[in-house]
Amino acid sequence: MKYPTLLFISLICSAGAHAQGIAAAIQTTMRVLATQTDGSVSVGSGVALPGERVATACHVLDGATGIKVSYKYVASPATLTRQDRARDLCVLSVPGLAAPAAKLARSSDLKPGDRLLAFSGAFGNDVRLMMGDVIGLHPMDGGSVIETSVPFVVGDSGGGLFNNDGDLVALLAFIGGTPREARYAIPVEWLDAEIDGAKTTPFWKDEAARRPGFLQP
Repeated sequence: MKYPTLLFISLICSAGAHAQGIAAAIQTTMRVLATQTDGSVSVGSGVALPGERVATACHVLDGATGIKVSYKYVASPATLTRQDRARDLCVLSVPGLAAPAAKLARSSDLKPGDRLLAFSGAFGNDVRLMMGDVIGLHPMDGGSVIETSVPFVVGDSGGGLFNNDGDLVALLAFIGGTPREARYAIPVEWLDAEIDGAKTTPFWKDEAARRPGFLQP
């Protein structure tokens, strides 16, 4: 994968440890490929976790009959090992994955105005860098759903959202169905949350009356 010039500009403007953290963060980004029953392939992003695992948004994998992860021009078969459909957070096992694992940090330690970086591996062999800020924090299930100005689009889902030190705080998830199209990311704290297997619809796609208050009309 190639890395954008803009990243290196930001590194020059960063102090030592920050620069190292950001440079490490981009190396954790990859492309997630979900083959559909008709042979088409849905594409999203993912972030490396310890133990040859990859975190992504579950909706990236909807309808998949086969899953692969592409990292530095190498596509490897992946197996779904954790699916928290209600929170839209899934984890894949990718034996032999060479990517370094992201360093995690609590989403709830952020505050409005904090700088954020996001990386997407969905578009070919380039990793796309996006920048923005925390607009709001919405406490939910032991973490905080992050409302952000990072300008991600469809296809970036599952990509990592990092704090200014290069620590993973959330995964890019969805764009709100409102005129202002607010963008939201799901917290890494949910990687350890208890899963309710009876709930299979992502909270942000649920019936309006069942959605959390910050997603109410």
